[in-house]
Amino acid sequence: MSDRTNNPGPPPDDFTKTTPNIPVPGRRKAGDPRESEPDWAKTNYKIPSQPAPDDFGKTITNLKPIDTNRQDIGKTMYPGAPSQRPSDWEAAAPNPEIPAADFDALSSGWSAGKTTPYFRLPEAERSKYENLPPTPTEQAEAEEDVKKGGIPGWVWVTAGLMVMFFFAVAVLGIVYFFIIRDTGFEVTIKGAPPGSDIMIDGKMLAVSNEDGDSRISNLIPGKRTITIVHPTYTCQPITVEGGRGVNPPPVIARCKAQSVKPTDDCANIQLGEEDKAERCYNTALDQLPDPFTAEQLVKALNILIINFESGKFDVPPKRLAALQKGAGFIKKLADRDPGIVLEIGGHTDNVGSAASNLTLSQNRANAVKEVLVKFGVNPAVFQTRGYGPDKPRADNSTELGKFYNRRIEYSVVKK
Repeated sequence: MSDRTNNPGPPPDDFTKTTPNIPVPGRRKAGDPRESEPDWAKTNYKIPSQPAPDDFGKTITNLKPIDTNRQDIGKTMYPGAPSQRPSDWEAAAPNPEIPAADFDALSSGWSAGKTTPYFRLPEAERSKYENLPPTPTEQAEAEEDVKKGGIPGWVWVTAGLMVMFFFAVAVLGIVYFFIIRDTGFEVTIKGAPPGSDIMIDGKMLAVSNEDGDSRISNLIPGKRTITIVHPTYTCQPITVEGGRGVNPPPVIARCKAQSVKPTDDCANIQLGEEDKAERCYNTALDQLPDPFTAEQLVKALNILIINFESGKFDVPPKRLAALQKGAGFIKKLADRDPGIVLEIGGHTDNVGSAASNLTLSQNRANAVKEVLVKFGVNPAVFQTRGYGPDKPRADNSTELGKFYNRRIEYSVVKK
């Protein structure tokens, strides 16, 4: 705090000795060095000369300190004070440092027009000021830009979608031509017995259709061996080669129906010997005289046993080849005798109700007729009838008897 005992105060002013600093014309002679001094320096208050500007901090005021009742203001330096203690105001000296992120990053220097506040609003408050709708001025400017021309936004969106579409097509094309196409080939087999198993390198891949054709795709490039398997036909293996987008020409199957084996007893067909019955059937057709009668043909046709699945009337694929062979002989008969009519009768065993067996037998007779017509026989040659279990050929009390009774039987209706 200030000490009044060390500061007696300024002396009384003697106005009689004050020299005015107003210049008086003719008071100084030309050339007097004091003529270059400023007027304020000419005033004489009987106080020491003023220090140089750079020593201004050493100036001692001649003001008498005010009684501050020992408050902090007494810490102000006054003339004669031995030393100046550190001011408490220094602890409160502001030192704001605004982060560089609060200034416009695009500005090379500080610009008052581009700065943002150095404080940040809470997230909840900031969201109120983000994504604000355009002002009327901004909206008017946007409309003016549209009037002046330019490409609408939907044009850019459409162009982008088209670019992505053509890019996808190009990628798929590359995948097909350089990956898929080069990794496989396909082959077509013609003339195989209908219902034959088509095997490639020992692996079963297809079954020939009613025309004896089949088509196999995605074969591994290189040489492949085709084997045609049928229970009553013998076929020669076929070797094909393909790949890298090159498919071999269609191959023709070389197959021959199997004749009766020396051990086959065609007069005694047992349960499960459907393949033996077909070999006997093929041999009987091949041994028909030329010309043959309708009764001779019907006898040979009735050797075949079509083993329908229980409760079903679909012709098993393995018996399609036999029906195809029989259709050829029926067409010869119809061509020679256009008025001929053959009945295809369906028969069942006695398992199940008589009504259901009657319907089932009729459906089986119709199914056989449809297959023969597909192989080229005129539908007018046939009539069908289901007999159910009413005309058994053997005793239904044994499995062998039931096997004989589940049959398709041909008969001559009209010559």
